[in-house]
Amino acid sequence: MKNLACLSITALLGSLSAASAGTPAAPALPPAAPEPAFSAVPGLGYDTFYIFRGEELFEQVMWGQVEFSYALTDKLSFTFTPWYLTGLDDDFTELDLLPSFTYDAGFAELTFGYAGYFYPRGSFGDNEGIDDEHEINFNISKTCGVFETSLLAAYNFDRDGTYLEAKAGATFEMCKAAALQPSVALGYSSHYFDEDGFTHVLLSLAMPVKLCANATLTPYVAGNLPLEVLEKTQGNELFGGVSLTVTF
Repeated sequence: MKNLACLSITALLGSLSAASAGTPAAPALPPAAPEPAFSAVPGLGYDTFYIFRGEELFEQVMWGQVEFSYALTDKLSFTFTPWYLTGLDDDFTELDLLPSFTYDAGFAELTFGYAGYFYPRGSFGDNEGIDDEHEINFNISKTCGVFETSLLAAYNFDRDGTYLEAKAGATFEMCKAAALQPSVALGYSSHYFDEDGFTHVLLSLAMPVKLCANATLTPYVAGNLPLEVLEKTQGNELFGGVSLTVTF
């Protein structure tokens, strides 16, 4: 009887082993594709009002840019962005050259860059002369819960002044292809606009819509509220626009 039980257990184990051997193993998942070291993101946009750092400049403008990025290491990247704007109702044009380095420090992302503002026609509209400007800037950005926060400090050599800005925004997904992005920014001038004080509050609401895997259309509406430095020369302004970006 003991021999019969042993034989039965042996036969059962053998059949389980054979069944297991006949079951094909689950295919291994392919390794995730590494992020490309180089990327290029061209963009094209239209704004009903060109407002830069709270200062109202021109109505009805179009702009284009290409953002080139290269990952030097897993934590350090270099970005170069040429940006060109032209007025639709006047002769104003502007070319900005924006190189920068970004380092992921773990607790935050640190960006150090240069900005060159060039005016190919040497004109600020109606043949009013304007000189080129150059600045260095430092930006620190950090994710705090659902909020993306940043602090910017930019020193302009030609104005001999510094512009400071604090910004916070968030992204709320509406569906797989669209999201809402509210944001608020507060600017401060340290002799950047010839005097010291708060410059403006900018409230913005954007809605990026993914058209396909690498193209995004982003309409937005914004309100510019000038404060002590700028409210003497301009009032509140509601404006908007749309941009299209494609990633390669």
